[in-house]
Amino acid sequence: MTTSPLLMIPGPTPVAPDVLAALAEPVRSHTGPENAATMLRIQEGIRRLVGSAEARVHCFAGAGTLAMEAAIVNHAAPGDRVIVVSHGYFGDRFTEIGAALGMHTDVLRVEWGQRAGAGALRALLLRDDPPALVCMTHVDTSSGVLADCAEMAATVRAATPEAVIVLDGVCATGGIEETMDAWDVDVLLTGAQKALSVPPGLAILAVSARARSRRESLGDVHAYYADLRRWDASVDDPRKYFSTHAVSLLRALEVSLDGILAEGLPARFERHRRVAAMVRDGMGELGFSPLTNPAYAAPTLSVLALPDGADDAKLRAGMTERGVLIAPCLGPWAGRGIRIGHMGTVTESDAARTIDAAAAALGA
Repeated sequence: MTTSPLLMIPGPTPVAPDVLAALAEPVRSHTGPENAATMLRIQEGIRRLVGSAEARVHCFAGAGTLAMEAAIVNHAAPGDRVIVVSHGYFGDRFTEIGAALGMHTDVLRVEWGQRAGAGALRALLLRDDPPALVCMTHVDTSSGVLADCAEMAATVRAATPEAVIVLDGVCATGGIEETMDAWDVDVLLTGAQKALSVPPGLAILAVSARARSRRESLGDVHAYYADLRRWDASVDDPRKYFSTHAVSLLRALEVSLDGILAEGLPARFERHRRVAAMVRDGMGELGFSPLTNPAYAAPTLSVLALPDGADDAKLRAGMTERGVLIAPCLGPWAGRGIRIGHMGTVTESDAARTIDAAAAALGA
């Protein structure tokens, strides 16, 4: 019997045994009472996780990219101005989606590893007609940059009060504090496979009253499955059918959310900070250095430059042989470094195993 490698990539992440056991339960009816109860509990759990008492929570089969597309297509029309704050590859994806949907996208793009500032955003907000949407990424999985969501959202709200603010929480939700109501964010989107510690396959959106009003004002949108209004009836009463729910994944998410809330959000967020520090300190002793500006580095992953003379592919292959899987860098950092995910269920012992595997691979 082979042993599965320890997933220290920035998603998918390790899945706890009780969540795996939930996936093995008998398949339920997608309109039956058991699945309906699960979906209502998920909605409440997500609201607690993202800090929003009144958000409408959508959770359907897909992934983070589908959630990004749904966030844009439901809250802006072709020809609308959309501002994107990009700290890397996944910020740029907002731009690509907006362009594919016929929006006019303006991008505030910063050097990889750095963080956009409020002054630059304010200037872009006031430069032309007010934007319909402002999209930003809480943690960009490519660069490891943690956005200052509170400051950036406050800047948007002061300059353009009616803009819908969309926050990509894919690499943050469940591992970093998010306070959607306090930040006055309108749409917070995420996926199941990172800090929520569920296998890939669920797109999740929490939507404010302001965003729902914008959706109503648009009428028909250029989407069918991603049209949130078509899902509304089954959000209110999950026994109602629009499209078949991913019932096993939903059950797994219910169990995972129970575990997250039982751990306690402050304790969970502190664990993520503690494990991140352990990874960075240990890898630093091996000669790795941060590619992300340390002042802006997220606690959910580390993006590290290779030691002198080390080869990216050989290092990762050597670590895989030792049972630990890490990820390469993307974009301008490809070949220069590695990405280590440490979110969800990842513990100090997982961090220690990762550091040991890196040390052995470098010495091989």
